[in-house]
Amino acid sequence: MNISTRGRYGLRALLEIAIQPKGRPLAIRDISKKQQMSVTYLEQILHKLKNAGIVRSVRGAKGGYVLAREGDKITVSQIINALDGPISIAYCDTPELREKSCVGPEACVSRILWKKLEDLIDDALSSVTLADLQKDASGLKAIRRKFV
Repeated sequence: MNISTRGRYGLRALLEIAIQPKGRPLAIRDISKKQQMSVTYLEQILHKLKNAGIVRSVRGAKGGYVLAREGDKITVSQIINALDGPISIAYCDTPELREKSCVGPEACVSRILWKKLEDLIDDALSSVTLADLQKDASGLKAIRRKFV
């Protein structure tokens, strides 16, 4: 299981938005330049994040994107779910995909293991907020210059 490029880029873009002074929009071209991401790809990512209520757009010459709520109210799990969907180790609990990937009985013990693992990962991602990552990034001066 991998977090997609969309999920990783989305998290980086949100960190760029989060470090702006409160309420100050950040233009998509500025995020693109700072994070070396395609503007077109960022538009798709930010559209999904907007639909999920994580960011909102501000129109006008000084417009861009701002967080829709405080960074300590936005979890990494919410971000990944908005961009990639729920964490899935196996397709045991997805009826339309189960037929293609599962040959075992409904009471398969490995299905229980995969579900527990998915829940643990989601719990870990739910315990970290955008504000937590912002604090962590502020302590990494060399990396901060490049990514934040």
